[in-house]
Parts: sequence; structure tokens; C-alpha cells
Amino acid sequence: MNAVAPHIEIPLLAADSISSLALAIFFMPVITFVILFFTGKHIPAAIRSWLATVVMGVMFLLSLYVHINLEGSHLSRWVWFEIGNIKFTSSLLLTNYSSTMMVIATFVSLMVHIYSVQYMKERRNHSKYFPYLALFVSSMLGIILSDNLLITFIFWELVGLASFLLIGFWYEKDSSAAAAKKAFLYNKFADLAFVIAIMILYAVYGTTEISIIQANTNMALHTSLFALPVLAGLAIWFATVGKSAQFPLYVWLPDAMAGPTPVSALLHAATMVAAGVFLLLKTSFLLSGWVGHIITVIGCITALAAALQAMRTFDSKKVLAFSTVSQLGYMMMAVGIGANDAAFFHLATHAFFKACLFLTVGAVIHAMHHLQSHQFDHGQYKVLDTLDMRLMGGFRKKMPITFITYSIAYGALIGLPFFSGFLSKDAILGALYDWAVAQGGWSWLVVAAAFSTVGLTAFYMTRQLILIFFGDFRLVKVDASYKKYFDHIKESEWLINIPMIVLGIASFWFFFSLNPLHAQTGWWMHHSFVLPHTHEFHLFIPVTAIAIAVAALVIAVSKYKSVDTFVDTRLYLTKLFANNYYLEKGIDVLFIQPVFVLSRVFYATDKFIDSCIHVKAYFFIIVAQMADVFDRWVVDGLVHLMVGISRFIGSYFRSFLKGEIQSYFYFTLIAFALLLLLLGWYL
Repeated sequence: MNAVAPHIEIPLLAADSISSLALAIFFMPVITFVILFFTGKHIPAAIRSWLATVVMGVMFLLSLYVHINLEGSHLSRWVWFEIGNIKFTSSLLLTNYSSTMMVIATFVSLMVHIYSVQYMKERRNHSKYFPYLALFVSSMLGIILSDNLLITFIFWELVGLASFLLIGFWYEKDSSAAAAKKAFLYNKFADLAFVIAIMILYAVYGTTEISIIQANTNMALHTSLFALPVLAGLAIWFATVGKSAQFPLYVWLPDAMAGPTPVSALLHAATMVAAGVFLLLKTSFLLSGWVGHIITVIGCITALAAALQAMRTFDSKKVLAFSTVSQLGYMMMAVGIGANDAAFFHLATHAFFKACLFLTVGAVIHAMHHLQSHQFDHGQYKVLDTLDMRLMGGFRKKMPITFITYSIAYGALIGLPFFSGFLSKDAILGALYDWAVAQGGWSWLVVAAAFSTVGLTAFYMTRQLILIFFGDFRLVKVDASYKKYFDHIKESEWLINIPMIVLGIASFWFFFSLNPLHAQTGWWMHHSFVLPHTHEFHLFIPVTAIAIAVAALVIAVSKYKSVDTFVDTRLYLTKLFANNYYLEKGIDVLFIQPVFVLSRVFYATDKFIDSCIHVKAYFFIIVAQMADVFDRWVVDGLVHLMVGISRFIGSYFRSFLKGEIQSYFYFTLIAFALLLLLLGWYL
């Protein structure tokens, strides 16, 4: 949306056929949401599930068609509404970036929908689940396609709303409701910066159209106005700190695991958290040198801090959540140094293997739920944390398909050769190395932290692999009654297995480059989007990364291969990581408590003002009462007294006027005698 400033021409552009098709793709989940949300309870669950899934499948095929047939960029702009002479417009921009992102988002969403058909079967609140997914996907597509920051902000907020609904889907649980509220509030705090950015850009350019702002920013690089766009870029980045879970606002993302597992896959793979990175890629022209340095440093801290937390987390989904935060830190580092190609490449590969990891771990959790259900069916109501990896183990033989697909995605995440993550992560590491060579100084600390995170990632993911799939089923050692139920565990249903298999296959290198060791020359990097620039290939970078990953892998295997009991020898670290480095307490002290203090001060001030007003009112009431008493008893009383005296005198003398002549002579004689006496007195 924009208002047309007199100094900037805003041309209206009709949508061509391929842009119209993209709009149709966007509106399909919107229609699905409306139908299922308002009539879902009257539609059988199976039909409801498959209707949403089929629509998502059609969206994926159409998105793939758009991507294959897209040539160049396609911009369309139309009038949204008018106020007087001011026109507010909306716009859609199709580029290789946006079309690729559409394919990724719809593909991962399709896999999640298929998985959810079985996973969410007979779950409570089922009638709301698929409408919420449709709202989520449509909001993400709005962010991808919009070329207008204000329209993007609307969909940005809708993504936040949908995530709130999905994270708190099982709102009967206090943990789910609290996690949803936490995610919502942290994102709203960061979103305030987005509003500020929009106001700054509108004040400078008179428009919020990204393409027009970019054109005018390029012309204003050396003018005094450029300082404000840089601040706007900084504000947009801070908005992504919340949405893409960067330090210090990433603390909401691990708690967001309270939602259903397919939702976690969708949140962490191709939607919500990726929206922030994608927005920065769209507005990268606003990120000047010092802003880029801030983005890089914060991304580096995020990647390292989250990886350290994942090392001492036993919640199977939270390990993957911290992993997502860490990988987003990698993407932000790439954006900060201007390596947009590497950032987007890692965003794409991460979508596939991280979704696969969440779905495979979800299949194991699904099996753990069945164990608990069997116990309930036999009247044994025992508390069981189905997410705790310390209670798992031995699932490699029970669920071989799950194990194989997890292992493929695991290899991609830790950056082993022949997997997609190896290509994209090394692209970022190579870009960081080139940047450090040019930058020098403190930049080498960023490179060192990035390589260290490679080792930490390999360690905590190997730890999870061993604890879930290898060794004996450790829950039996806690409670032997679970053994007979564990013996009957088998592979998940095919509706759960198929998405895992497909995503596992998509985690191999050949989808992105025919060369398994170098992506810059691969077909995907050249044909999926236009490269801003390419980075020189350094052989020692992948070699070093592989060596670090393998060393961490070996250490993790030696540490956990025969672990049956878990004794915390570093409780202080566990408490530190469990409390997110006490960031939440720091945020509480620095931001929340001061707000409460200010609110109390303002409340006290308001009460004081009210008291002053009341005192003034009471004073005037008292004065008015006194005036009323004085008026009634003094002023009116004197008047009434004089009237009374006059009336008494008149009545008294009137009593003598009875019409008797003798009496009149008698009083006249008396009055004359008194008069003579008075005269005699004076004389």
C-alpha cells in the first residue's frame, strides 16, 4: 500500500497471465480457510483433511509450473482504494526468488498436510486444525508475493496470528497456552520496529512499494536522506529478530514446540521463521555496512548460543528447535555480509531436511504416545514424558524407515558430503571466509564461531540420533511394564512415512548440484534465482568443515553409545541453558519490570491528579454549601425578619383601626399629649 507522493510516479501495471496464476495460488488457501473454518464441523473429518491436502497439492503443482515458466521479473500494481486525490495501491512481484520460495513453501506444506491426515486423526479440535494451516500458508504466500511493505506487514501479522493459534492448538494444556502467548508477545514487541520502518520509508519516499523504494534508494546513496532508509533497514532487521528467532528474542521458539509436531515442521521449515530471512533478502538494499555488521554479529551469537543449548537439551523437539535457531543464525550471517545467494540457498535446503527431521522425530513421539495409550487402556495411568530422549532408544529396528529418513536429514544438517546441507552450509562458510579476508580484524572471530558451530551441530545431532534410535529402550529400565507394549511397536502408517521419504530424498545433493562438493557451479544456484555474485571455491573450507563435523561425531558416539543412566554433573550449565542464559529474566528486568514501574508511577500520578480534582470539587461544594446557608439564613433571614417586623407592627396598629370614632379621638388626644411633652422636653 502506498500514497502517491507528488515527486514519485507510481505507475499502475496490469497483471499478466503468470501473475494472475500466482494470485490464484494465493487465494486457494484463503478460500479453503473460509470454507473449513465456518463449515468444518459439518464436514466429516476425513473429507475435511483430504480437501485441504488436495488443495495444497494443486497449489504445489501450480507453483512448480509458475517457477518453471517464469522468465525475468513480473510486477503488477493496481489501485487498492482512494482517499481524495491519494491513491493507495497494492502490488505483486514475481521473481526467481519468490517463485522458488513458493515452490518450497507449498511443497513442505503439502508434506505436512499428508502427514497430518494420519497424525491428527481423531485428535481433539480437529475441525480447526486444517483451517489454521490454510490461514498460515496463505499468509506466508502473501509475504512472498507482495511488493509492498504495508501489505507485507498485514500478512506478517497474519502469520503471527496463525502461529499463535497453532502453537496453542491444545489450549487446554497450560504449557501450550503459555507458549502461544509467549510467541505472540515476543513477536509483537519486534513487530513494532516494522511499523516504525514503514513510517520512515513513507515519510522519505511517499510510498511503501519496495521496488520503487529500491530504485530511489539507489539514486540517493550519497544524499542526506539516505540516513533514514538505513535506520528503516535496521528496524526491519529488528522485526526479523523476533520472527526469525534471533538473539535475544529467540527464547519463544523452543517453547513453541508445545504445538502439534506437524505444526513444528511447518514453523521451522519453510514458513514463519524463514519469513524474516526472506524479508531481509527482499529489502537487502536498505542494509548498509554498519547495519550488516550488526546482523552478522547477532547471527553469529545466535548460531553459537543455540547450538550450545541443544547440547544439553533432552526434549527431542526442543533439540531441533534450537537447531533451527542456530541455522537461522547462519542465514543471518550470510545476509549481513551480503551473501544473499548463500543465505537463500541454505534457507531452501534447510526447509527440506529440517521438515524431515521434525516429521521423523514426530513419528517416534507418535509411537511413544501409543505406548502411553496402551497403558491407559489397561488402567495404568502413569505420567510419561513422550518427548524425553532419555526414555527412548532402540527405535532403529522397530521403525527402520523412520531411522533411515532421519539419518539422511541428519547428514544434511551436520554437513556431511553428498547431502544438500553440505553444499549450502559450505557456501555460507566460504562467503564468511572471503568476507573476513577483505574485512580483517574482528571478522575472523565470526568465522571461528561459524566453524565451531559446525562441530556443535554434529555433536548434538549425533547425540539425538544415538539416544532415540540406538541402544536399548531405556523406558523399560524405569518401568518394566512398558516392555510388552514396546515389543508391539511397528513402523508408522504410510501417510506418515511417505512425506518423510520424499523429504529425505529431497535432502540429497543432486536436487541442487550435480557436483556433490560444490554448489556454485550447480544448476540450481544458476537457474533458481539470479546470483548477486559468486564466491570463490576454497577446497580447505569443506575439508575443514568435514573434519570438524566428523571429530564431533566421534566424540558424541564415544560419549553416548553405552549411556543408560543420566547423571547431571554440570547442573549449573543445565540451569543456564534451561533458562535461556537468563535472557528472559534480563528482558523482564530491562523491559517488562520498567514498564510495570512506569505503569505504577502513571497510576499513582493519575490517582494524585484525580485526588486534586476531587479536593477542588469538594472545596467548591463546601463553599457552595456555606454560601447556600449564608444566603438562606443571613440574607434571606434579614429580609424575612424585616418583613416579619413590618408585618407585626402593621398588624399591631391595624388592630386599633376598628372603625370606632371615640377610639380614634382617644388615640389622637394621647398622641397630641405625647407630642406636647416631647416639645416641652426639647424646649
